[in-house]
Amino acid sequence: MHYEVKYKLFFHTFNKEVEGTISVENGLVFFNGEMNCSVYDKADAVSYVKSTHKLGDIDKLFTVPQEIYDSEFGEIGATSLKIIRCWVG
Repeated sequence: MHYEVKYKLFFHTFNKEVEGTISVENGLVFFNGEMNCSVYDKADAVSYVKSTHKLGDIDKLFTVPQEIYDSEFGEIGATSLKIIRCWVG
């Protein structure tokens, strides 16, 4: 079983919003910044996405538009990317 987590991101440096979906597997273990957690429901799946973003593992989660990689900045960090909305639906 897996959860389809939808998200809406805002790239500060590029003033651009991006929407997408990521599949999160049930039972996935992740670190939330304080302790290890597991995904067992919708809330855990959303928590996984937010925690992974907060820890800076952007490429694990989101598909970054090629135009951003091709720009003069070339990289995305957690500080230049904000999750506007994140939900399972």
